[in-house]
Amino acid sequence: MKILILEDEPMNAKRLARMLQNIDPTNIIVGPITTVAEATTFFAQNTPIDLIMADIRLIDGLSFEALRHAPSATPIIFTTAYDEYAIKAFKFNSFDYLLKPIDPDELTSAIDKVKRAGHNYGQATDMYSLFEALEKQQMRWRERFLIAWRDGYKTVKVSDINHIETVDKTTLLRLSDGTTEPTTISLDDLEQQLNPDRFFRANRQFIVNIDYIAKLSNFFGRKLIVKMIDYDTDIVVSKEKAMLIKAWIDR
Repeated sequence: MKILILEDEPMNAKRLARMLQNIDPTNIIVGPITTVAEATTFFAQNTPIDLIMADIRLIDGLSFEALRHAPSATPIIFTTAYDEYAIKAFKFNSFDYLLKPIDPDELTSAIDKVKRAGHNYGQATDMYSLFEALEKQQMRWRERFLIAWRDGYKTVKVSDINHIETVDKTTLLRLSDGTTEPTTISLDDLEQQLNPDRFFRANRQFIVNIDYIAKLSNFFGRKLIVKMIDYDTDIVVSKEKAMLIKAWIDR
């Protein structure tokens, strides 16, 4: 099978490609494609593909926008960390989904399902029904965190987060008042749960809140440095993401 991967996290993409080739060494992997814009261009070229493995969130938006342009008969397996309402929509519309981190046995089962269904899997009418269902229900983004505190719990509002970073494999919420709260949720999962209009994955270590960005500075190799209000940390953005973060802010 010729399989297209839509995934913006390099480690996730490599792991998925490795699992697909473990399932069948003859599988041909295309991608990963990391942006909606690049995926839309790819589909416009009408390159034959047997299967699409699509992360829901790409660097510049939701993969649904690009998948509107995909060939109508090409099956799609979504990889997702979204909540139950989205999963119900996938089930209702006969698309398959895999929750991250992807389990190899579940991936094998999903691909077997695609092969059994043949050309009846993933028709255009189902695709548009899926989009319609998701748009009606809308994405529900995380609004707060419940944090263990003393002998109980306290809440942290998402709007109070200056930025999020990982230190020694621990995820830390850096708050606008200068305090820090740890959470057990990984950066990859938080990227799926936070509103992309407000939060941007600057690199593998940092997610930044647009409301607390003080300035961007040019850095060597066409990279950028992000400075956050009331924090001295230099957050480096790669040249690949530099244009994206500028476009995200300048709206």
